[in-house]
Amino acid sequence: MRKLVFLIFMLLLSGMILKSQEAPNPNTTIFWDTSVSMKDRNLDKDLEVLHKVFQRSPDQEVQLLLFNIGIVEKTYQIKGGNWESLRSDLENVQYDGATYYALLSDQARHPNIYLFTDGNRGLEKDAPDLPAKSFLINSSPNRDEEFLKRSALINRYRLMDFAAILPENIASLKKPVGSNKKLVKGKVYIDNVPVPDVVVAVKGMPGGTRSVVDGSFSIEAQPGDSLLLSSRSRNTYKVVAVENTDQMNVFLEGNVFTLDEVTLVERRQEEVEAEVVTAYGKENKEKIGYAAQSIGDESITPIQTDVSQAVLNKFSNVTLRNDEDLSRATMRSNTSILGNNYGLVVIDGVPQRQSDSSRDGVQQFAERQNSQTSFDYVNPDNIASITVLKGYAATNKYGSLGANGVILITTKTAMASKKTGEPTDLARLTDNIYDDEKSTEMRRSTIRKSLEQSKSAEEAYRTYLEMRPSAEDNMQFFFDAADYFKSSDSQRAAAITSSILELFPKDIKTLRAVSLFLSEVGKNEQVAAINKEIIEMDEKNVQAWLDLAVAHRNLGEYQKSLQQLLALQGNSAPAALSVKSVSKTVNRELKNLIFRHSGDLNTTGVPSNYLNNIKYNVRLVFEWNDPEAEFNLQFVNPQKRYFNWEHNSTSGSDRMKDEILNRYSSEEFEFYGEGVQGEWILNATYLNHIDITNQVPLVLKCTLYQNFGYPDQTSEVIVLSFNTPGETKLLKTVQVN
Repeated sequence: MRKLVFLIFMLLLSGMILKSQEAPNPNTTIFWDTSVSMKDRNLDKDLEVLHKVFQRSPDQEVQLLLFNIGIVEKTYQIKGGNWESLRSDLENVQYDGATYYALLSDQARHPNIYLFTDGNRGLEKDAPDLPAKSFLINSSPNRDEEFLKRSALINRYRLMDFAAILPENIASLKKPVGSNKKLVKGKVYIDNVPVPDVVVAVKGMPGGTRSVVDGSFSIEAQPGDSLLLSSRSRNTYKVVAVENTDQMNVFLEGNVFTLDEVTLVERRQEEVEAEVVTAYGKENKEKIGYAAQSIGDESITPIQTDVSQAVLNKFSNVTLRNDEDLSRATMRSNTSILGNNYGLVVIDGVPQRQSDSSRDGVQQFAERQNSQTSFDYVNPDNIASITVLKGYAATNKYGSLGANGVILITTKTAMASKKTGEPTDLARLTDNIYDDEKSTEMRRSTIRKSLEQSKSAEEAYRTYLEMRPSAEDNMQFFFDAADYFKSSDSQRAAAITSSILELFPKDIKTLRAVSLFLSEVGKNEQVAAINKEIIEMDEKNVQAWLDLAVAHRNLGEYQKSLQQLLALQGNSAPAALSVKSVSKTVNRELKNLIFRHSGDLNTTGVPSNYLNNIKYNVRLVFEWNDPEAEFNLQFVNPQKRYFNWEHNSTSGSDRMKDEILNRYSSEEFEFYGEGVQGEWILNATYLNHIDITNQVPLVLKCTLYQNFGYPDQTSEVIVLSFNTPGETKLLKTVQVN
């Protein structure tokens, strides 16, 4: 009997345990998208869903994950269906940044999962990876309907799209056209300048299209087709194969004189040989499109004892003051009452300190009377030529400094150095004296001025949110705001920058701009993801392959970084990838990676030449987002002498063409040996963009390595953005030991 009672008891107990095990877990995980595109969500609909969840399971634990480019986790204990604390937090969410679904993997602690999102994301290849039967909920009218449906279908999510019931959204998805053709996009250049009205057609097919004002074109074609590009006005054409890339760049050369050369040989040769000095060196007089007055050394007599007398009465509309000071020459009418009306003097390519008419007054006049004229050091006997340039077309190289005209002086010393065939060392030019006051004039945008007036970081962020609705079509607004926050709150700066990925078209130069900025604030996982997306768009983009390898290194994935760098430097790089343009950087990254992390690497099979590290006092690696942007880098040595590295379509046209064709945008410099010790100043000046319709700011990144290759090596990333021609910014002041 006792055995029977005991047996019954055990059966009842096991039944209770089994029932307890089978009881569903009521706890919930909520993924709440806080990206900028979710600001238009129907919050009441989303909260209504949660209200029903807590009615059904009034006692539970809730894991809340607020996510955009970062993720914040909170935990709530719900008792008796009271979830007011959670509701209040959700009602006060601030929406900013781009969605990054990769953060959500393996984050859910509870079985009941609700993902509230609109499907808009920073990267096209990004997608949520959650358990099957998770709820996918959207209440935003501006959602990515196709992405939501595809994600639900592939992952077996339960989709609740409240926006689908809106009248404007009741429509079926567009069916893809059953054709192998795709929309081929590109840009056509003639003589390295984007040009409109170039005919683009598929060879062997009727019809075609024409390039627009910025040289861009789009046409339907398929792999194996050839495009015929022709310009009757420039007498040029070219046939190119359709590339497997989202952006084709085609370069043609104009041949406008081809027919004339047959009959007008002597006259045409004379015209071709007629050269004139310009801001970019000697140019064909017929090509420049503006007037330039010049005199040679034969026009300078021994009577003229200084350079001002050499200029006096030699050029039309060039007026000197009574004191005959060349720095106060005027070449145009006085266009400004309070501003400066004096011209700019450039000696051997180096702009000199500019006088300022806006400061003329009794005190300044008295001071000048006791000082020597500005250019007494220039020996008239050493002058090879003097040229006067007027008008924007002639002086645009110098930005606002050349607005009142430019006087170009070329010395015989400089001419002699050019005849040797050796490149001129600009760091050793005489009279290239750096002016601290004039060289770093910073322009602050409206958003930057407003943020700097805030009394706290939170007040500044509220100001940013208030100004954002009226500036959502201005990419520079987000870079300026992020630049303000990056020193105090890198996460907030990253979110602001990533908003660009949801608000603007994601072309390669925009993706690179965001990637460069995110690298400064340490978002290396996102940097790697962005560069993978660039490679998906253009597998020939060697800069993206290199940046991906560096991102893996910064993430501590040293072996993966090593393999990718070896692939770039060896024979296993992707087909048609032009590595030569970045081989110097790849070589140094390889050697330095092995030197610093040899204990974490398997170097079996690594060529021995990569096992010897290279050393520099300072190594500077510059990167930029757009090869069509024109800018200067300025290096000022401890003796306050400077030289410029120019990236523009005139003096550096071959370089820019090579960047566009081979898909890279970087350069590096080194300081080493004796004589480099002391304080160096690094400045950058944005000049212009060869595409007049461009709306993407120039983003410039400088990675500064000090004691490169030594055990105490350090590195720092500096990123600046530019949108205004002529804008100069200080990159860094570097103390070289």
